[in-house]
Amino acid sequence: MTRWADGKVITTAPTWTQVRYQLWGEVRKAAAGAIVRLPHINMTDLQIGDDNFALGLSTNEGVRFQGFHGGHLLIVMDEAAGIRPDIWEAIDSMQSGGDVRVLALGNPTVPSGPFYDAFTSERDSWATFTIDAFDTPNLAGLTDRTLAELDEDEVTEAERPYLITRWWARDRLRRWGPESPRYKARVRGLFPDQAEDALIALSWAEAAAQRDPPEVLPIKLTAGIDVAGPGEDETVLCVRRGALMLAMEAFGDADARGVVLAALKRHGGPEAFESVNVDSIGIGWYMARHIEDAGYPVVNVNVGEAARNRDEYANLRAEMHWALRDIFADGDIAGLKDETAISQVTSIRYRHTPRGQVLIESKDDMAKRGVRSPDRAEALMLAYAPPPFVVFTLL
Repeated sequence: MTRWADGKVITTAPTWTQVRYQLWGEVRKAAAGAIVRLPHINMTDLQIGDDNFALGLSTNEGVRFQGFHGGHLLIVMDEAAGIRPDIWEAIDSMQSGGDVRVLALGNPTVPSGPFYDAFTSERDSWATFTIDAFDTPNLAGLTDRTLAELDEDEVTEAERPYLITRWWARDRLRRWGPESPRYKARVRGLFPDQAEDALIALSWAEAAAQRDPPEVLPIKLTAGIDVAGPGEDETVLCVRRGALMLAMEAFGDADARGVVLAALKRHGGPEAFESVNVDSIGIGWYMARHIEDAGYPVVNVNVGEAARNRDEYANLRAEMHWALRDIFADGDIAGLKDETAISQVTSIRYRHTPRGQVLIESKDDMAKRGVRSPDRAEALMLAYAPPPFVVFTLL
């Protein structure tokens, strides 16, 4: 509001009590001590000019958010996990014009819905921040184990008494346990493990992004290439050495053979690779032949073929995706920094056929849920393909 002459702020929360007393209680305190004096403020709105104001709203009708657009607009969603999906949709429509920013704040208590999507399937559209209790001043330098061992004098120390305290965190650790979804959400700032049909848990993918790189092994590289045709889908190259992912590159070219080959060459010639695993269905066949003609050791992969273990998996795609799940679960992957890839691998679902076989959700079914084609997840799957391709170990 004080930065822009046409600056407007709309705030919301799941209930009116949260808007009026919690969120706007803090706003009123901040305004009272502000350097810029505000001429008009009451319980849930403050105003500098006709086109320069802040307003608190709580409603179950998305239509009430219409009309706030144009100029510089900030939307603050407090306790965002509890805000209804249709309100999120209404807020999304407000971003159609002007300079609009959305700030969504909340505890990661529900592993579904728009707030959860912002950290998973829609992650590439948001800047996301997770604050662990152990990142805050009162618990800095502690771990679950050392927190549990604090004596009564140490546990009552509080450098910032208004933030989460050692006593509260230790009490929850004892009551809920370190692996409890509630402890992870309320203390560690992590979403509970995803629904039972999620292939790869968000916590596994986050760990793969944060894990220290393993020792560099004197082994050859492995690459995976997922091939897309013209349109919105991407052709993706993923390169790894052992358990460490070295690169992930995505290309929107209608014919990506040249740019993919050039990207491979940046990592070395054919002698540097153990295998280049290419999705060779359809137009992927031409990509595979192009890479092969350049001398690279291509492995043709048709994920629609029968699985090696037909009793357990409906097809090869299911078998390879399940192998990737095991790699994530065991912590045998590091260097996964690509936000879109993280959002894709954590969005894939699976089910069991009447024969008890694992079947991975099809791309068409994912599209029906509003999830984009998981091209980067597929390239990751190909790059980390299990034997008989390459055996790898994380040291």
